[in-house]
Amino acid sequence: MIQQPEQIISENRSLDQIPNAPKRTEPVGFLLRLAKALHTYGLPAYELENTINGCAAALGFGVQCMSTPTSISLTVLPPDSPPQTFIIRVAPGDMNLEKLRQTSLIAERVISGEVTSNQGAEALKKIAKMRPYYHGLVLVLAFAVVSSCIARIFSGGLYEIGGAGVIGMLVGLLTLASRRSALLNHLLPATCAFLGTVVAIFIDHWVTQEIAISVVVISGLIILLPGLSLTIAMAELATQNMVSGTARLTSAATVFIQLAFGSALAAEVGQLLELQISGAGVEQVSFWSIWLAVAIAAIGLVPTFEARVKDSFWFLLSAMVAFTTVHFATQLLGASLGAFCGAIAIGLLAKIVASLFKVPGAMIMMPGFIILVPGSVGYRSILALVEKDIVGGLEIAFDVAVIGISLVTGFLISSMLSLPKGGAKDEY
Repeated sequence: MIQQPEQIISENRSLDQIPNAPKRTEPVGFLLRLAKALHTYGLPAYELENTINGCAAALGFGVQCMSTPTSISLTVLPPDSPPQTFIIRVAPGDMNLEKLRQTSLIAERVISGEVTSNQGAEALKKIAKMRPYYHGLVLVLAFAVVSSCIARIFSGGLYEIGGAGVIGMLVGLLTLASRRSALLNHLLPATCAFLGTVVAIFIDHWVTQEIAISVVVISGLIILLPGLSLTIAMAELATQNMVSGTARLTSAATVFIQLAFGSALAAEVGQLLELQISGAGVEQVSFWSIWLAVAIAAIGLVPTFEARVKDSFWFLLSAMVAFTTVHFATQLLGASLGAFCGAIAIGLLAKIVASLFKVPGAMIMMPGFIILVPGSVGYRSILALVEKDIVGGLEIAFDVAVIGISLVTGFLISSMLSLPKGGAKDEY
């Protein structure tokens, strides 16, 4: 029996600072740093493991890799020495499409033999030191713009759009503050939901016209809703990444519960202050204004994902294809099959663009799935359960599950199709 020395790298800091960790000049050190970088920048488990397997094979190593939202386990099998097992403790990172794009490009060049593992490791170090593309105020403004546009997509009027924008700006400010406070970071969903709902209640109290508070709150909190995480979790489960999928699914449920708790607590405070909470509905709005809102929201998502300004076109294209497909397919086939068709359309679009222009699939998948995912529906489900509407909450939760399964099925079907690769552009 071959003894496997195990090393646990448990601190969420640079591997260069960990005693006795493999140096970045070694192939094993490159594999560890590549896995950590891909995880930090938001790559799903099934794609991360495939990338690491490809790099290890190109370097002449065997590897067994397992990724979860909080850790990466790598067993490296060198050709002429005993296997080594490494466990890297990582914190779930925010999606950073530009760093993910550059890191994925390094992995592709190592696999193709264009660069050595040592050169790849040095490039990863430069990527990690890149300064953010956008100032904090730009991110706050992006949160507000996206929230306002989502309110219009939900058929909100001027008051709903303005209220959602105020809450979105508040969420953006709290998100920036949470980067400096561990406590606020852990309680960010509940804090944002509480303050956002309080703001919506006061807006409804002050303005002369009743507003749809649910539209204002859901639109204002839309960036925090873990609909995308929920869909990725179901995709990981469908691809047999059970540990990562289950952990991500639990994490999404926890965020939903925090959001619902914060809103429910704010509603209780409103009642104590004797503020009447209205249940005004929304009226149908012009379709062209919804299209315009989708387009502006897609541009607003660019800073939130730390993508380049020049990539705004791909965000716009993805969002418009997703919305148009779902809108017309839902009218003909219903909500579940509409989501299924939308997922197929986005999956095919991602494969075509990646094949022809060498654009990472995440550049297309992420903004498209933001339009498709049932995050707002899941939030209403948990909120209904908190308000003791058990039947209503379970019915909405079932709808969330069906739509989520439809999205994953459509994505998997589109990923099975092979497309010929076209000419790649050097800048990508």
